[in-house]
Amino acid sequence: MQINTGKLNTDQVDVWICRAAQWAEKRDVFFSELSSDEQERALRFKFSEHQDRFVIFHGFMRRVLGSYLVTEASSLVFKTAEKGKPYLDPPDNEICPLKFNLSHTEDIALLAVSSGLDVGIDIENRQRNSDWQGIARRFCTPEEQEALFSSGSMDEQREAFFDLWTRKEAYIKALGSGLALSPTQFSLTVAPKPPALLKHYSDHFRPQQKVIFETIKLPLNLSDYCATLAVQGIFTQYKLMVPGSL
Repeated sequence: MQINTGKLNTDQVDVWICRAAQWAEKRDVFFSELSSDEQERALRFKFSEHQDRFVIFHGFMRRVLGSYLVTEASSLVFKTAEKGKPYLDPPDNEICPLKFNLSHTEDIALLAVSSGLDVGIDIENRQRNSDWQGIARRFCTPEEQEALFSSGSMDEQREAFFDLWTRKEAYIKALGSGLALSPTQFSLTVAPKPPALLKHYSDHFRPQQKVIFETIKLPLNLSDYCATLAVQGIFTQYKLMVPGSL
């Protein structure tokens, strides 16, 4: 299984933006391209809005990955690693070099795609109504809490928390550890410092390579959101992809 090398360099990570409303007219087509398991998962959502978002985001992901692999979206087979991270299962015992990770909040999804590098990505709405202080005290390390709660005004602390949370989620996803790695088992920098790993305490799940973080520069119309990309290995850049059609 080969990647269309004209679309993705080995030292580059593509980050695709999907707005559910933009692809609403393709909802039924995307649904037909999902696996039976994905269709069943979609139909289990109680509200149609949540069903539609699941269908669109997963259908979009299939189309994007299919374009790299020059194959039909419906023919892709996904499996789940031991700790829950999905991966592509190629036919005939081939090795698929394509790595990916999907994150979504509300009607926005980000899809990170690389050639051989383990990636994790997360997007959050900074204006989301939540007990962010309680979450920080429960799931952030003492080092992170000290930096977070001394980072300025309450609004600045709130923004710093959501930025930190995307860093932590992206790190866990890049390692593929799922819930087996607690957010309190590693410490990261807090904005305005650039994202970086300070300490990793767990002996069970450790990065296999150096983890590099990038703060995703989202379009101006997404100014309420923040996103972070984490990559195991050396890469030179990420490229923000805003599709016109698929």
